[in-house]
Amino acid sequence: MIAISCLDTGSLRPYILLVGPGLRKRLLSGEEEANLSVWGASFWGQPAGAVVAFRGEKSAQLLDLYVLPAYRQAGIGAALLAEVEEAFAQVGIHRMKTLYRADEHTPAFETLLRSRGWSSPRVSSQIFWTRCAVAFGPWVSRYHFRLPYELFAWNELTPTEHERLLAQGEMGWYPPDFSPFHRPDVAWDSLSSVGLRCNGEVVGWCLTVRETPDQMLVDILFVDPSLQRLGRGFMLVGEVIRRFCSSGGDYAYWRVNPDNEPMLRWSRKAFAREGLVDQYDEWYSEKSLLP
Repeated sequence: MIAISCLDTGSLRPYILLVGPGLRKRLLSGEEEANLSVWGASFWGQPAGAVVAFRGEKSAQLLDLYVLPAYRQAGIGAALLAEVEEAFAQVGIHRMKTLYRADEHTPAFETLLRSRGWSSPRVSSQIFWTRCAVAFGPWVSRYHFRLPYELFAWNELTPTEHERLLAQGEMGWYPPDFSPFHRPDVAWDSLSSVGLRCNGEVVGWCLTVRETPDQMLVDILFVDPSLQRLGRGFMLVGEVIRRFCSSGGDYAYWRVNPDNEPMLRWSRKAFAREGLVDQYDEWYSEKSLLP
């Protein structure tokens, strides 16, 4: 008999080894954001599978789904995914997505997604990983912003600037996926997330998420289109990595659209072969939860 339940801190431990190591560390720290949810599946009382998802305002992301080998082919994965979809739909979540790296388990995972009506997978990004110990090529130390540019910590954005950026987003100045407001303000790492002003106006930002004390995601990079060819975005990436490493960080990674050839070329060139500790395709699939 399969039983599925949403887990809290007290009921999580019997399932924790079914969660990927990176997420496991975050869940056990007790400091994870409330929007991270875990469901566990048991078979006749024994932990058999688990799923982890992150809930945003209107969308959710499937982060991890695992079923012990002894319990596969019994519909547990499908039951877990159905439970998550229903739970999110009931609280007004419109869409779910998942991002994953292809490995030996990918065919079974993609079969599961198809059975639940998810979209055909496609490559959405290339992922680049670096370490502070090897990241600093000459370009990092060479780039420094000078007047009329001004760097500032993102948590120092003023209320007036906040409202202006919201209005500019509605007018299409930056694409929705590059909005600095797609996560709660507290999600951005206060030590390494930065904004850029030019003549007193906010013209760019590079925002990061510290997933663990020593691991950072460079999540959003946007610079006013008129400044993009001047390399200001690349300089912002160098600045956030410098700040992250200075605060005790170790691993940093970022996503690049496969059609963004300038950024792909820069990522490979700026860090060079020895500066990149990993590089791979990330696959994407999604599902609408609306009727």
